[in-house]
Amino acid sequence: MSFRQSNIVQPVNKTKKQEVEDEDSTIDDIIISKFLNVKDRINIQVADSQTFSNSFIQQRQQVVNNTSYRKTIESWNPHSLQELVQMIKSLSNGKSIIDQHWIIFYWIACNIEYDTVALFTKTFGNQTAEGVFQIKKGVCAGYANIYKYLCDQLQISCELVGGYSKEYAFYKREDAPTETSHAWNAVEIDGHWYLIDTTWGAGPFNDKKVFEHQLNSYYFLPRPNEMIYHHFPDDEKWQLLKRSIEKDEYMQMPKLHPSYFELNLELVHPCNQAHVDFLPDRPYALVLIRAPSDVQLMADLKLNGKEIEGADRVIFDRQKQIYCCYFAPTNIGKYKITVYGKRGHSQNGVHRSALELIMNVKKIPVSHISYPYTWPCFHDLGLKVMAPKHSANAVWNDDTSYAEVLIKAPDDVQLSCDIQYNDVIIENGSLAQFNNEKKLWQLLFAPERIGQYELIVYGKRTTDTASSSMPVVMFNLNVTELRHPMKFPTTYTPFERTKCQIYTPLDGILKKGSVVTIHCVIPNALDVRLDVDFKRIANEGYADSILQRQITVGSKEIVMYAKYEQESDYTRLAKYTVE
Repeated sequence: MSFRQSNIVQPVNKTKKQEVEDEDSTIDDIIISKFLNVKDRINIQVADSQTFSNSFIQQRQQVVNNTSYRKTIESWNPHSLQELVQMIKSLSNGKSIIDQHWIIFYWIACNIEYDTVALFTKTFGNQTAEGVFQIKKGVCAGYANIYKYLCDQLQISCELVGGYSKEYAFYKREDAPTETSHAWNAVEIDGHWYLIDTTWGAGPFNDKKVFEHQLNSYYFLPRPNEMIYHHFPDDEKWQLLKRSIEKDEYMQMPKLHPSYFELNLELVHPCNQAHVDFLPDRPYALVLIRAPSDVQLMADLKLNGKEIEGADRVIFDRQKQIYCCYFAPTNIGKYKITVYGKRGHSQNGVHRSALELIMNVKKIPVSHISYPYTWPCFHDLGLKVMAPKHSANAVWNDDTSYAEVLIKAPDDVQLSCDIQYNDVIIENGSLAQFNNEKKLWQLLFAPERIGQYELIVYGKRTTDTASSSMPVVMFNLNVTELRHPMKFPTTYTPFERTKCQIYTPLDGILKKGSVVTIHCVIPNALDVRLDVDFKRIANEGYADSILQRQITVGSKEIVMYAKYEQESDYTRLAKYTVE
């Protein structure tokens, strides 16, 4: 909602109190509760319950964390495959089988680069252990072959496993793959079988078809009931599961990344499915994820590798202890949903991809929506956008001077705001005030010229006097015509903290010698005073938290002050300039 240009804005009729509520929230709550109450969750179990004993888990982690192994292996420069074998044998002498496997895994992951040229030209060349060693490149078959060769030289049990993987382009397929597309290894340790994938352990293959050489120790002896989400062997015995998964079922399962398991996430809806649909009679889809209290999630929606701005929204429902991830596609097409996670609630750290889902949109609902960009603080502070409704863009009318955003917040939260043009904040281009009738924060934004703007809202707890406000939400504003540019009065932190509101004048630049009505809400002050050109004028017009009086504008400025019970002096609230 925007306002028409006016130097005087009439106050709200206080006999008609209005409540602004989200009409969809009740229905969404019912839908979410229904998904949470589903009882028959999929439980994929490892066939051999003894494989991941506490002692095995500890031993695996110890060897992965062994910096001595890493430094030694990184210092190697073997000139032949046989020299490499001797180096591995020397370092492995007297070590456990897990240690021996890690030494092999680490050398391959750090020294063999994925051959992207071979992959895309389909000229795979020599993928034997010798061939891969010579050029230090290979595709998955080469990685698996050199791993088995080195295991054979150490006389430790290792098998080749062929099958399918959910690689970078997996979800672009329309049908299930018919030919084997990936290779990895199975190894026997103390009578138990485990899986190893040095290809994926050497680094990811991103959406831009670029191999990123980066060690990922997750693929060193991962749990089979986790691997099945992205690795499907031709021979079902190498699933190593209590109940075998069929290929059709595998194709329908979501792609879960290592971070999903490391962060202890649970995909509640869709339940063990990769495909997401619109909610009934809604222009958006919903993904529900349960996460530990110290985990933070974010998400995006992409079409043909390009992120769709304003198409995603992630909310943590504290009452239900669930992350609600909303996605609103803008057109037909096959979209990829990616959810990212990290541990800890600080601004530091990187969100890593945790899971991927697909949204195949064949028809767009009539009522298209979008979402503003939100920071984690938005949900931590319990904020709710009331206007613009379901849009990343603030509303602009050509005959107005400013746009409006309305936000509902708990009583102990104060908001402020800025308007930016080309990453530069416009001075006196924004006003944050509290509408005491509607119990909403009213954020006003006055652009200077035609163009694209960013509207940023900040928030903090009123009790948090030590910290500055943090960004909470950002909207876009497209100004196509501007007939009456304006500036707001300067307001100071106490104006926002005490939840003041200016009715008139909203224009911060007053005309010299004019007579104006100052009409404001200033809650719970003992007294309010106005200084005109640095001179205090008689106190009058303040009663029941309302200031309303006429004054004659001087030649320099008008400053508004308030005195509160807990303070010995007057506090500056707002200032008007004169021209």
